[in-house]
Amino acid sequence: MEKYDWGDLGLKILYVLSVGIIIPAIFVAPNVPKAMAPLLRELAKKIDAKPQALQRSLLSLKHRKLVTFKKRKGKMVLVISVDGKERLVYGSLRNVQLQRPVKWDGKWRVIIFDIPEKRKSAREALRKKFCTLGLLRIQKSCFVYPYECREEIDTISSFFDVVEDITYIIAESFEGEQEAKEYFNLHKPK
Repeated sequence: MEKYDWGDLGLKILYVLSVGIIIPAIFVAPNVPKAMAPLLRELAKKIDAKPQALQRSLLSLKHRKLVTFKKRKGKMVLVISVDGKERLVYGSLRNVQLQRPVKWDGKWRVIIFDIPEKRKSAREALRKKFCTLGLLRIQKSCFVYPYECREEIDTISSFFDVVEDITYIIAESFEGEQEAKEYFNLHKPK
């Protein structure tokens, strides 16, 4: 069975709930009744986790209010909460990686943004995420990357709700390009 990093199993459960798979509320009880044990084992198998780990994650998700109870067809089931949906999106964002093809096409992807002061926390989080991804900061609100990354930038800007504040440019060159080539260890295409 797969070993999970902190929160990965929880994210997997949130994903399962988000696509409409029903999980009985009884699974968050400290001692699941013996009659439910086979169903818990079957669900654990589908998620590729041990039943005990699945139950601990379900309890943790409930405690953190990422899941809630809802009555469906006369039975209490778990559903993903608004906070759970946000955590799922954020967890997915955590897995965003930028591609680094073997061959560089000689073009720069320049990402510039002008996010209003009232959205300062989103602006700072965006800068931090860009740095974490390996983009090179060339000015306070301007980053460069040598490879195609529009899809990833769109995903990130959607998460921070700043799509309208970001401009994505493809450029042949820019001032300071030599330092960027060294930073990314690039050679001009032949």
